[in-house]
Amino acid sequence: MQQQGQGMRRALLALGILHLVWFVFSRWGETAGISGLLYADGRPVGGDFINLWTTGRLILSGRIGEIYNPEAFMAAEIAMTGAPIGLRLWAYPPHSLLLAGPFGLFSFYATLLVWSVLGLLILWLGARRFGFFPLECAVLLLSPASVLNVYYGQTGNFAAGLMLLALSSRSKSDVLPPVAAALLTIKPQAGFLLPLLWLIERRWRAILIAGGLTLGFAGLSLAIFGVPTWLSWLGETVPRLERLEKHGSGPFMTMIPSIFMGLRVVGVEGELAFLLHWAAAGLIAVFLVWRLVYVSDPRRRAALVLVGATLITPYIHNYDLGLLLAGALIVSRRLPPAPLSSATPATFLLIAWALPHLVEILGRAGIPLSPLLVLPLLLLA
Repeated sequence: MQQQGQGMRRALLALGILHLVWFVFSRWGETAGISGLLYADGRPVGGDFINLWTTGRLILSGRIGEIYNPEAFMAAEIAMTGAPIGLRLWAYPPHSLLLAGPFGLFSFYATLLVWSVLGLLILWLGARRFGFFPLECAVLLLSPASVLNVYYGQTGNFAAGLMLLALSSRSKSDVLPPVAAALLTIKPQAGFLLPLLWLIERRWRAILIAGGLTLGFAGLSLAIFGVPTWLSWLGETVPRLERLEKHGSGPFMTMIPSIFMGLRVVGVEGELAFLLHWAAAGLIAVFLVWRLVYVSDPRRRAALVLVGATLITPYIHNYDLGLLLAGALIVSRRLPPAPLSSATPATFLLIAWALPHLVEILGRAGIPLSPLLVLPLLLLA
């Protein structure tokens, strides 16, 4: 690692430690009012982790039909927490239930701890296998995206770790990347560009393994949970989620750094914002395909996919931005060390690190410029 780049990473690690201390200190008061599974203001401890724990409990009790029935699912969560906690859905496709069941076996807080540690472990393993140095791995684990992911009980650390595993191929016969890609179909907004990358690289074996495993997971979920489960997910949960994203309002709007949600923040109607997003995303996709074909270095291709995914998908949250930071770390690695030439990548590396908070600040101010802050990284990759 170039000396100047190492200095920047050390600075980010120091910022990460300071950020963690600040974050814990700023949220510590919330712990004083915890009653059962809820903070004093009625929010569940661990944020969205309550969805996974409830889903696991419903699976183990044989109440599969309630998982993708939004009203029944929310009623189950009220029974678990003792109070209404707002609109919450199990949005992941039914083959996610194959993994969710074990998380209902144990108490809420013990399982939340295991979930949080597992996410960090997968992120670390993915980063190391991809080829990041320990210092870079530490930057990822202590980044705002990772910290927010733990706070919200979310899947972002898992997704970033699995994505890095999927990009870590050591040979055309390497089985781990397609296995990771198949698992990522549970959260497709993270790994949806992998088939494109592997088509360009002519990695037919990886495509076949990942596709076969995905079909196997889906078939197994059909056999265990039944066709009605898939129909409920497609017919009830997905439309409800789509209505929320296009027409709902709330703090979640400032947590999504996409073109789509940025347009919604400034008042564009949901359907039009969605169309405009895909028009812009189409142009980005054309550029991305050109760059993936033109560039032969696998690291640069990985950076293009990681950064491109955050720009193209309309549904990515601030706690998912470990993907972006990983891409930014790759971009900053390859550029020359001269002070003037390194100032720009260092700036955008810092922006990628801070974006999980910047997106909220800019959104609340009514100037959702996050996509414009990310775009230069795609051009530099």
